[in-house]
Amino acid sequence: MDVTAYKAFLNQPWGKLYYDVLFAQLAHIKNKEVLDFGSGFGLVADFLAQHNQVTAIEPNGEMIAERKKNFHYHQLQGSLEMLKEIPSARFDLIICHNVLEYVDEPALYLAEFSRVLKEGGQISLIKHNEVGRIMQTVVFANDTNLALDLLSGKSYQSHTMGQATYYEIADLLQKIDIELTVQDYQGIRIFYGLQDNAVKTANDWREKMLEVELVVCQQSPYRDIAAFQHIWLQKGDKNDSLFCK
Repeated sequence: MDVTAYKAFLNQPWGKLYYDVLFAQLAHIKNKEVLDFGSGFGLVADFLAQHNQVTAIEPNGEMIAERKKNFHYHQLQGSLEMLKEIPSARFDLIICHNVLEYVDEPALYLAEFSRVLKEGGQISLIKHNEVGRIMQTVVFANDTNLALDLLSGKSYQSHTMGQATYYEIADLLQKIDIELTVQDYQGIRIFYGLQDNAVKTANDWREKMLEVELVVCQQSPYRDIAAFQHIWLQKGDKNDSLFCK
């Protein structure tokens, strides 16, 4: 992983817009016990810590060192082995954003998430969407060779995070015996990833594009062509949900 390049990306208007959209989709989370797994620089953990008790786990020590100095959550360094040490039914919500593309056997992580999640609790899972990624490779990047590789099912090199492999939630759930169901999903980076970066430096671009993205992020077919899909999973009976969205 290129931590320096990723940090530079987050300082660009399109990097900031990703979190503008995401924070709007997470704004209803309050008074919960939250685990942020793969917390990176701690941006989501710090946002949620304004109204929740947050524990963050991140394997990359360099990312932990680069996070904001005055944070309001409990940070741990580790990965799956640390997750296994957590008592069962501990959390109301688990955050796992753009992580499972980069691990071996992602179903094992999902099984551990289910174990440490309370009955009625949720998982906020963000994953790369193959359709959206291919569209942006053709339209934005104008890289038809890479698009053909993606269409053939090959893994791919993420801009800053390393080698990634697509997965489908339904495939992971079939591999493990857990009580998780998909409640809903939203799109992130639906339109703005198709635009030339030159237009994104205009003073009002970020504000206007945020408005457009939020209008359509809950609607098909728009959310189905997004570069990222924000999937909400729930443990147990949806009538027992701990959340009101």
